[in-house]
Amino acid sequence: MKVTLFGATGKTGPYLIQEGLRRGFEIQVFAHSGSSFERSDVSIVRGDFADMSRLQEAIRGSTAVLSALGPTRFSHPGNLPITHATEAIITAMKRERVSRLIAVSTGSAPDPDDGFALKIWLPAVLIKLALPAAFKDIIGLASAVRACGLSWTLVRSVGVLNNRPASGQLNIGPCGRSKHSLKLTREDLARFMFDQIADQQHSEQAPGISCR
Repeated sequence: MKVTLFGATGKTGPYLIQEGLRRGFEIQVFAHSGSSFERSDVSIVRGDFADMSRLQEAIRGSTAVLSALGPTRFSHPGNLPITHATEAIITAMKRERVSRLIAVSTGSAPDPDDGFALKIWLPAVLIKLALPAAFKDIIGLASAVRACGLSWTLVRSVGVLNNRPASGQLNIGPCGRSKHSLKLTREDLARFMFDQIADQQHSEQAPGISCR
C-alpha cells in the first residue's frame, strides 16, 4: 500500500517516513520544486501547490494522505499559504478518489468538543497576539479539513514537539476534557498518525494528543 506525505521535508517528516517504511508502506513524498530533499528509500514528486497535475500525480493510487504542513517560522506570510495548500490537496484527493486524510494541527485550533484548560488556552492567546498570520493559517487549515467532505482526522498536538524516543503512552481526547501534558515526541505523533489509516475511531474528529 502507498501513502502520500506532505510536509515530509520538515522536522516531523523523517519520523513519518521512518514509521511508514517500518510498517511496510510505499512512501510518496511531495516536495517543493526548489527543495533539496533527497532520499533513496521513498518516491519523490516535485512541484508546487498551484500545480494540480503534480499534486494528483503525488496522490494517485495512495491509500491515505498524511499532512504535516504547518507554520515553520516567525515571519509567516499573511496570505494563508498552509490553508490554500491544504485546500489544493483536498481537491487533488477528490479528483483521484482518495478519501483518507490525516493532518497535523495544534491545540491552538479549538474543537467544539473541547473544554477549558488554562495551560492550552493561554499559549493559544499568546500565539494569536504574537504571531497573528501563523495563527490565522492554523485556524484556516483546520477549517479546510473539517469542511473537506473526506474521511478526515485532525491530529492536534497539545504539547511542544520534541525529538526524544517515543514514550508509547499517549493522552488522547478533547482539550480541557482529557488529561494532557505539554509534551509530545515526533515519533509518537508519527505512530499515531499512521495508526489512523486503518483505525476509524477518530474519523471526522480532532483529538488532542500528548505524552503521559
